[in-house]
Amino acid sequence: MSEFGQRTCIISSPSKRSVKKILEKMDGRKFKWVYLGEDVSRAISIDEMIRDKGQRIETAEMLQETARSLRQSYIDYIGKLGVERNSLMWWAGRLSEKNPYVSKTFLHACYIKVSMDILKKYSNESLVFLVEKRAVRRALLKNLPASNLKHTESREESIREALKDLKEFIMYKGWFLLNNIYRIAISKYAYRMQKRTKSRKPLVLIHTIIDRRSFDEKGSYHESYFGRLPDHLKKSGKNVIVVPYVWGTVPYQKTVDNMAKSENVFLVPHAFLSVGDIFSAFFTTLANTPKKTVSPRFIGMDISELVCEDLKNDWIGMRVASDMLFYYLVKRLKKKQLPIDTVIYTYENQSWEKILCSAMRKFYPSVYLIGYQHSAFSLMHLNHFFSRYESNIVPLPDKIVTTGRHNRDVFIESGYPAEKVAQGGAVRYVYLLGSKMSTKRWNKDKPVILVTPSIESSEAVELIWKTFKAFGHRSEYKVVIKCHPVMPFEKISRHLNIKFPEHFVISDTPVAELLRESNVLLYMDSTTCVEAIAAGVPPVHVESDLSIDLDKLDFNPGIRPSARGADEIVKCVKDVISMGEGELSKKREMWNNVVMDLFGSVNDSVYSLFLR
Repeated sequence: MSEFGQRTCIISSPSKRSVKKILEKMDGRKFKWVYLGEDVSRAISIDEMIRDKGQRIETAEMLQETARSLRQSYIDYIGKLGVERNSLMWWAGRLSEKNPYVSKTFLHACYIKVSMDILKKYSNESLVFLVEKRAVRRALLKNLPASNLKHTESREESIREALKDLKEFIMYKGWFLLNNIYRIAISKYAYRMQKRTKSRKPLVLIHTIIDRRSFDEKGSYHESYFGRLPDHLKKSGKNVIVVPYVWGTVPYQKTVDNMAKSENVFLVPHAFLSVGDIFSAFFTTLANTPKKTVSPRFIGMDISELVCEDLKNDWIGMRVASDMLFYYLVKRLKKKQLPIDTVIYTYENQSWEKILCSAMRKFYPSVYLIGYQHSAFSLMHLNHFFSRYESNIVPLPDKIVTTGRHNRDVFIESGYPAEKVAQGGAVRYVYLLGSKMSTKRWNKDKPVILVTPSIESSEAVELIWKTFKAFGHRSEYKVVIKCHPVMPFEKISRHLNIKFPEHFVISDTPVAELLRESNVLLYMDSTTCVEAIAAGVPPVHVESDLSIDLDKLDFNPGIRPSARGADEIVKCVKDVISMGEGELSKKREMWNNVVMDLFGSVNDSVYSLFLR
């Protein structure tokens, strides 16, 4: 008899060594196993190792149902924590932000609930929980009631994970210091903002993101997030200055050089920050050492380990320190007495926005803050929402301008003050509104499938892997993969052990152009799904097996079909490609109405919403 007994419940890391040990200890007995994690390649590897020795329990449907049912409870849970921990450091942290791309507490809490349900459902069978994160394994031990629960984690694995944390700590902290000091040196030398702001006329600052799309080969600037808004504000007599956040995917020195030569006026943050500010942010966050504390129970579950994990990751990483630089930037601008009247920024209710709002309230109490909700979002993008418990303390702008009616209604229904939310238009996506719906029939001899992975790496890997499994051997299709500018294919490919066939193409062509030649769009979480229906291209949502679905069309499942496995994906693609003109025409009429609800038209009255 195995040391685990007749009915076994095992919690283990998913390392090859651990899986091999479990297979040896099970001694040929059948068992069911669950993978809890976001690493697609590791899940595939485990499947290949276990094969017919155990049966995998597919958790995808349970995970999505659990996430939807616990959504509001979790928002309220974090809201109550916010009331207790209300401080600048709290708002700078990932836990308060609830962003599913950054904070994993909600996902991991759903893992715990799913595991508890599985334990009840398979009460007489041996179960193996292969869990990617150590904090989730520890939380499972506290919450699963099985009396014969075994935890197989070697001392070597614990040491490896601790060393991994130490390595990341050194890497992130070192990079934060070196990168920011480098940016200060470059920006102060190449770009002297002070000489370009001698006018004492009140300033309108527009904070935007600079990525690969922002400057062309000739150095001409293109505003990707606010479209023609800066030009309209200038025509209204406003002194507009762009405050850029330069993504790490573009060369910083070349970008600063382009800004210095541009006709547009840029306020480069690092030209105002000092090395002392960098060290202040560094040591302030370094001193905020996470403490092992017992957190309130969430729907009866002990998730203290998960909360502590998020706090630890904040301490290890450089995100909080980077957000705190907004505080020091505003402080520096006030010291230089820049006459700021209005600040406009992209609104997603992220932590950096809360630091910006808090700093402006302190140093520029009369400044008017406008957040532009610039894109579509899912109800599961929890960062967009807050609880009634924290509604009086959340740092918010004076006004939030939405892309259209639908998102305004969602905000107000979820608890946003109606007087703060204005129905705007698709300033960022105005090009979608000017084009008529396509009515041509595409060439069905070689249909083109456009695949648009999102900004989140694990989700991007899963989408590409599922597409490969579905169409890798189907050369009758052409598959075009267009990655997010901030998550280029080079970053994703390191997690994929795939050799693409000739009918798979990696493209840098803008999505708007690719859609003109596409028969169908495959996506998980990307606003390209709205772009697709605006162009009359049928979208197919690919469901996640491992993460919470963040489909931006989830408010109306009738807009698009949804599929999970390779066979389902192929069937959905075939179905939408074979649609007749009559059916397709009806779909396009519905899509047009959806687009108008999501992305309102843009006119002078919409631009006027950005005026104080």
